[in-house]
Amino acid sequence: MPTPQQLDAFTLAFHRQAIARMQEQPQLVEQASQTLKRWETQRGATASDPYLQRWKMLLAQGCDEIAAQVCQDSAEAATLRNVSPLGFVLSTAERQTLRQRVMH
Repeated sequence: MPTPQQLDAFTLAFHRQAIARMQEQPQLVEQASQTLKRWETQRGATASDPYLQRWKMLLAQGCDEIAAQVCQDSAEAATLRNVSPLGFVLSTAERQTLRQRVMH
């Protein structure tokens, strides 16, 4: 079972790669915004709402700001990574490869 540090290393690496992809394919930013809207509609209010609101603001500000806020070494950045709407950006195979590389 992975340690919390390994999981954090994976989510950080995932987000760095996902943000790089979003910089190459700006339409992914809009898809992430749509994901947040869908979550709001389907889930209703949750304890993660403040972080989802933060994601909305970050997506509106662009990839450089997303990277600056989400890829730092802080508790808030780690929480943002854990409630991230970017899970769709990388394929399952890419996630598995990244997980193996980072966690072993």
